[in-house]
Amino acid sequence: MLVLDGQTTQGLACVRSLGRAGHTVYVASPLRRPLAAWSRYCRAHFRLGDETIAGFAALRAWAQMQGVRIVLPQLERSCLLCDAEREQWEAAGIELGCGPQDMLLRAFDKARTLELAASCGLRIPPTRFPRSLAESRTAAEAIGYPCILKPRFSDYWDGDRFRSDHGARYVPDPASLDAAVAACRRGEAWPVIQGIVAGRGKGVFALCDRGDPVAWFGHERLRDVRPSGSGSSLRRSIPLDPRLREPAARLLSAMAWHGPVMVEFRDDGAGEPCLIEVNGRFWGSLELAIASGVDFPKLWVELLRGERVAATSAYESGVTVRWAWGDVKRLLYVVAGGSETWRPDDRWPGVGEWMQGIGGLGGLFRATFARALRRAPRPPPPPRLADIPQRATPAPGSRAAEVMRP
Repeated sequence: MLVLDGQTTQGLACVRSLGRAGHTVYVASPLRRPLAAWSRYCRAHFRLGDETIAGFAALRAWAQMQGVRIVLPQLERSCLLCDAEREQWEAAGIELGCGPQDMLLRAFDKARTLELAASCGLRIPPTRFPRSLAESRTAAEAIGYPCILKPRFSDYWDGDRFRSDHGARYVPDPASLDAAVAACRRGEAWPVIQGIVAGRGKGVFALCDRGDPVAWFGHERLRDVRPSGSGSSLRRSIPLDPRLREPAARLLSAMAWHGPVMVEFRDDGAGEPCLIEVNGRFWGSLELAIASGVDFPKLWVELLRGERVAATSAYESGVTVRWAWGDVKRLLYVVAGGSETWRPDDRWPGVGEWMQGIGGLGGLFRATFARALRRAPRPPPPPRLADIPQRATPAPGSRAAEVMRP
């Protein structure tokens, strides 16, 4: 097995899953020491020179020498680069763990996804698909501020290589719109403009066999990396809600989806859940599904090998998994935001806030350490002198007395 995009958390989850299942697992990544290569289940690591057709040709030659039979791309760019030379991969005896481009773009192109979802009767946010800056301004005014701008593609091919987007942009007012449009525009692909939808982010995850889901899982976001909305840093498994499962199944059937997929909703618990997006690949919180009892990588490999996969939706709910580095990134986003204690004409209270907070943390650490000491088992007290057995004086003339004579 060859797991691509080893720098991702889902790549690590795949390596662990397949390694525990007894497969020999290799990792590829553009990084020198990617996350998944640190796993005990990684046999070897291939560093990509660049993420281009030529770079993937070199990767394919290396994979063939290692005896790889299945390759699992984790990111959209890797799926598209693999599919671009599908015939060459298959001629090398290697099965691709992603569908053809036409199917992939039903999920990778946000505009196509939302249009298809609306035609299937799913609720979507107030959405516009502008094709110029003037149309973007009109669309934002029609939707109302604040609004959200999203690039149409997470990975955009600029004619030479793939470029990553920087996620959705929160636009609080008209003065911020033009800069956000410029940041989200990718060539002729103008950003999608959406209204903000209330509710908690909930994900429905599935493994599909040509449009028919054979495995299900559900989770809710407890904390996002970006406070304005993004991937989650803390999430919890939840029972699969029929209110989410039914529209997700309807959409996946219309997409004729084959492989792993995430369907994300916003749900306030009262009205109809609102579709946010579809991720047509393994997702960043994959480890939570595996920890809860749905081993998606193992099931996907079985499906790719032509084995029968029994339909399953049973798993443990209430399991919580944290992405620690995601929480660190969230803190940086929070710190970069506005502060109520720092002002250009009165800066020192901003410093005082940190000093005061650090002092409070010191007290917290001392209290925590004291509690730990109180809980620690105490050593037994030393024996009293009266409790120590005294050596008896030997009788005169005995052998013991002779031995002890000076």
